[in-house]
Amino acid sequence: MKSLTSLRLIAVVAVAAFGYAFAADSTPAPKAAACCTKAAADGKACAHGCCVTAAKDGKNCEKCGGSGAMAKPAEAKK
Repeated sequence: MKSLTSLRLIAVVAVAAFGYAFAADSTPAPKAAACCTKAAADGKACAHGCCVTAAKDGKNCEKCGGSGAMAKPAEAKK
């Protein structure tokens, strides 16, 4: 009976370890707000006050639907 209990315990620990090892990263990808994306498509910067303030902090405006840090532009190679 002890071996059956030990086997069950090992199985539970193995399943938990497997789930932990292959768990997905829960941090969402950064997303720009729709107004900022539309302005960037027109070659402009978003003029919303909340977006300007968030951009100064290096973040996307959460009030307008963005999330996370702003993507940094790639530097041109010389």
